Amino acid sequence: MSKRKVSAGSEVADLIARFCEGFVAGELTIAEGVWIIERLQILSDEALPRIRGLLVSPDEDTRQVAIVLLRELGDPRAVAPLRRMLYNSDYSDEEKLSVLQALEALGAPVDEATFRDAISDPETLIRRSLAYALEAAEDPAHVEVLLEGMEGGPPEVQKQYVREVLAPLADSRLLLLLVTLLHNEHDEVIVAAIDAVERLKEPAVIPLLEERAQYDPSGWVRHAAENAALRLKTRIGGPSEGVSSLPWVKPSPLPLTRCMLSTIDGSGGQILFVEREEPDGDLQVFDLMFNDHEGIKDCFSGVVDESDLDEMVAALESVEFVDISLARARAEVARAYQTTLDARRRLPPASIIWQGWIEGEDADPPEEFPVPHLEPSSQAELLAECDGLLDLDEFDYWFFNPDEVESFLSRYQDLLRRNQVEQGLRPFDALLDEAIEAVMSEKYRYRELLPDRLRRQAWLLAQLYEDQEIALWALAAAAALEEGVIVTHPLLREMMYLSFLNASGL
Repeated sequence: MSKRKVSAGSEVADLIARFCEGFVAGELTIAEGVWIIERLQILSDEALPRIRGLLVSPDEDTRQVAIVLLRELGDPRAVAPLRRMLYNSDYSDEEKLSVLQALEALGAPVDEATFRDAISDPETLIRRSLAYALEAAEDPAHVEVLLEGMEGGPPEVQKQYVREVLAPLADSRLLLLLVTLLHNEHDEVIVAAIDAVERLKEPAVIPLLEERAQYDPSGWVRHAAENAALRLKTRIGGPSEGVSSLPWVKPSPLPLTRCMLSTIDGSGGQILFVEREEPDGDLQVFDLMFNDHEGIKDCFSGVVDESDLDEMVAALESVEFVDISLARARAEVARAYQTTLDARRRLPPASIIWQGWIEGEDADPPEEFPVPHLEPSSQAELLAECDGLLDLDEFDYWFFNPDEVESFLSRYQDLLRRNQVEQGLRPFDALLDEAIEAVMSEKYRYRELLPDRLRRQAWLLAQLYEDQEIALWALAAAAALEEGVIVTHPLLREMMYLSFLNASGL
């Protein structure tokens, strides 16, 4: 065996032991866990056999660690050994449920027949999960765990659980879970959740059902939600006028320490961090990712210490963060929420579960600096300089997608071979004109998105830079786009040039 193999094997053994120790003790931070998994992914040929070997350990905690690691590594070679666990009578139904969740995450979900063969006593498992659900049904962290457990089963089993177990209870403590299930990925589960929500006879859910009736991508779901909302209005009337309280949204009892909003990337994407301090000093973090054309894309939560969070933020290249108030965080989430609806997309369940974390007030909100006023007399001069924005780190990835410029790429490469890629040269200017007209056409949404994107970025730049001219560049660029300046727009021309460079791999 080579020295390199021995070294890799030793590192893998140490990494697995470190993960196992921290996981079992409950002391593994997100940052450390992510780092270990990333290292194991690099060393997957050595790691997978060792982790698979842990699946037959007599210790349940060790087996649970192996299941978690195989799920997070995302390697399809883990599917077969995990499936074998489903047929081992020595393992509990709870442990097999963890296996089912791992298989789901690996893209190898089981069918209903396999599920019922694997789970020896589904009724008892359901009773236990139900007791757990009612005991902690209003705690976001517990609801998230319960939801993950449900998602381990096939859609038919999830639907049956909602329809036959949760719905008959008609217990208002289940509101948060049921409201979250209105954004499940499976239509049949949502329709079952609509029925369960209706049984609660809670007026506050009527606007939510009407929202699903208007925006859900499934006609089946829209029809079911519309009918449920109409029946509730007939039976109990609508919510009191002027009352916007959502009984399933509970403000967090933990004190707010910080809200951070990222600058906007070239796809209109942003990240919001909301931190709250636990009694032991660790930080419970709510992390929302969204953009301005699809809305909320993903949501995570976890417990980290301050150094872990600093490392997470530092790892996000070409993104700067601005401290914002909780009120502004709510406004950003509300905007992203509406964008998600307009895009006919369902929300990530976790973003529903953790809504309460942006409620409440700041004890000490950060200072906000106003966006400077754009004087019409200076707009032309600022517009001529606005391509300087692309020299800033916050604009590193502001260019058009490669597929949007692909049809012009061969002409660009031909001009590049002839050393004619320079603004001011007629062939290159003509190419820029045509490409800009194409990407700013109705086929894409840049005419609609870019002005607002630049105005929101201007506010963020005003928080980051003392030099007001930088924010004014963004405002001048936005104003020119709104006035119809397209082909001659300095920022667009420089963005298109960068797009050609990026698409060419230069």
